[in-house]
Amino acid sequence: MQQISDYLFMGSLILLIVTLLLKGVGSTGSSNALGNIDLQMQQNHKNDLDKQDSIFSRIFKSYLIWTSIAGVVLSIVISKM
Repeated sequence: MQQISDYLFMGSLILLIVTLLLKGVGSTGSSNALGNIDLQMQQNHKNDLDKQDSIFSRIFKSYLIWTSIAGVVLSIVISKM
């Protein structure tokens, strides 16, 4: 039972990291990071905050995030039995 719990935990943790990388960092891309630079120093901070909010909402709406979190919790419960 302990070995199943360990495999479930590691698989869920890997899925969580990959999903965070794909949904968070992968969704912005390198072109958006350079697109935020304004040569005339007239940055619109509201647009930057809106982009950050949309990234967070995209992450928390993902089924893979919640599946991996449930897997981690389930592995902890299994290990306590």
